[in-house]
Amino acid sequence: MSPWIIIVILGACAIAYAFIMPKKNKVQEPGHHLVQEMESTLEHYMAEIENDNDALIQRVAEMKGEATAADQRMQSQLQELQRRLDQLEESKTTQTDAPSNIIPVHSSSGLQAQALVDSVRADSDSAQQVSGAEEQAAEQESKPARESIKDRYAELFNLYAEGKSVDAIAKQTGIQRGEVQLILQLAEREES
Repeated sequence: MSPWIIIVILGACAIAYAFIMPKKNKVQEPGHHLVQEMESTLEHYMAEIENDNDALIQRVAEMKGEATAADQRMQSQLQELQRRLDQLEESKTTQTDAPSNIIPVHSSSGLQAQALVDSVRADSDSAQQVSGAEEQAAEQESKPARESIKDRYAELFNLYAEGKSVDAIAKQTGIQRGEVQLILQLAEREES
């Protein structure tokens, strides 16, 4: 072959290679653009996660504050109940020292009030139970001639005798769990 033909073939190869190279660069540019888009999307996603985490931390702090406030309310209610118990015990001792024409308070009333305070300490997460049990104790104190607790809550004691749990009794009778426990404790003390 002559040297001129080899030079022409090499020139043709160089021209073909020159046309192919820009096409490879054009193919690489969309890939580079895709990588940039993914990076920006990931940065945006990380910023959203950080904002969500900040909101979650703030909500947890609010819930902690609410729990602390609820705990303080429960402590103040417990102190109020203790004060009332002390007053009841004091009034009981003064009534036993008083003349006999005053209507006597039943001897189990102090025990019932103590059971009320014990129940409140054991289950202090429900303010409604405290007020419901307090009203029940006040009603029991105000009735001079009362019927047995087992007579008033016959259905509850029938379920308890059948071996039902406190939760099952509460669900079936519609009475709160703490109140069911209180009634069972009061019945035990009434029997003894």
